[in-house]
Amino acid sequence: MKILIPILFVPFVSLLSNCSRTMAIPTDEDDAASTVESGAQFKEGHGLSLSAVMARSIDLKTAEVMEEAIAPSFTASFQAMQSGSTEATGWIPENQAALLKLSMTVDLNYAGRSIKATVLRFKKSPYVTLGDTEVTLQASEPLREGTPIRASFNIPAGDPVSAIPRSALLTTVEGTYAYVKNDDFFVRTQIKIGAANAQYIAVTDGLYTGDQVVTSGVMPMWLAELQFLRGGKACTCD
Repeated sequence: MKILIPILFVPFVSLLSNCSRTMAIPTDEDDAASTVESGAQFKEGHGLSLSAVMARSIDLKTAEVMEEAIAPSFTASFQAMQSGSTEATGWIPENQAALLKLSMTVDLNYAGRSIKATVLRFKKSPYVTLGDTEVTLQASEPLREGTPIRASFNIPAGDPVSAIPRSALLTTVEGTYAYVKNDDFFVRTQIKIGAANAQYIAVTDGLYTGDQVVTSGVMPMWLAELQFLRGGKACTCD
């Protein structure tokens, strides 16, 4: 059975803060035409369609999935295990650890200064549920025990891969998604992601080069869709 229900656009701040039922119902002064003109529709199996008014209100923008040679970068916290040692230890997620190589250079922010270090060793956590990797770095000078260290890992770019702007990513408790344009609708599509840098994130499954994805207005669209999927609730409270 198809669902085709018009709603009035609810301001972004209101959607974030209101857990009560907020699905708009046309008043005596509003008819179906004015509701569609000012808001959004949801059609099961098709996704969301937005009126021109709502698209402007949420600053809707799209971009093509493109091929990018991504140079991944990420940061993590480390600590020296004892004063006078050049070794510092920290934990990073398994997908980031997969990019490491022994002896690769790492930039450290230590005691307000920038110093160099290299990857000395890394070992996956024995606990499956944790999924992190213990990494040991060797700094270019002795370290003080307990002094916070921020390590910056900059990985050389590999071959071009399908990538989207970071702003296109929607992360929920149910998974990672992007809104893909399909004719007059925007379909929330589950994706798998890979390496990332400050601007782009690789997509390993779920999208194709040339697909149009929403890059601005993602969260308001998700909140509007939740109103239909959660019986009019803008959040997942009971």
